[in-house]
Amino acid sequence: MTRRTVLGIAPKQWADAWAGLRAIGPLMIGSGIFGLAYRALVRDVGIDPWAGLFGSVSVVAGASQIAIIESVRADAPAIVAILTAVLINARFALYSAALAPLWTVFPLRWRLALAYLMTDQAAVVSLREADEPDPVRRRWFAMGAALPFVLIYVVGTVIGLVLGPVIPEAWEVGFIVPLMFIAVLVPGLRKPAELITIAGAAVMVLLGRGWPFGLNVFIGIIAGMTAGALFETWQERRRAGDPA
Repeated sequence: MTRRTVLGIAPKQWADAWAGLRAIGPLMIGSGIFGLAYRALVRDVGIDPWAGLFGSVSVVAGASQIAIIESVRADAPAIVAILTAVLINARFALYSAALAPLWTVFPLRWRLALAYLMTDQAAVVSLREADEPDPVRRRWFAMGAALPFVLIYVVGTVIGLVLGPVIPEAWEVGFIVPLMFIAVLVPGLRKPAELITIAGAAVMVLLGRGWPFGLNVFIGIIAGMTAGALFETWQERRRAGDPA
């Protein structure tokens, strides 16, 4: 007997989406806490909470949102806030390059929806299915991971909006920025150059925490990228037998 569809979705596709949800499940709590942390910073800076919620729904990039809010709190010039967000989100170009060959066969509406919902965690989880030959299964698995993760983040923001200061004011919410900056860069690290990049960026972000205009995040990104590039160049020269 043929099993009935639910909301027009066949049981097999529900099973594929459920597999994606199970894969990203352990990270869901962190997504909700991230939303609460973002709401705490919005409250701390004095930005209209509904504008903050709109940011969560429209941008869907918690690390850059928090960095922008921190820049606003530090009275940084708009260009510093914008460049910091652009540099933080530049990693999504790498995700796009990795996922594009897997998603090129998806219908356009699926590619657009998944691009909007993509996060660090969802990208890493989706890449686990790179060897899956069935594109239908790949897209439902990716949607099952990406959509609930974003919804939890938005729900965390809404809870903070409705209930008020869920995170106590005594907590130093500004410290969330370097912690989250480090956290979003950790998944998927494999090569020594990548480890050098995250280590250099993390050290600079933490050491420069008292710098004006939130420049520690901006400079930390540049320092980490530079350190990683120099290390990779040195490594290539070493393999080639050039000690310079």
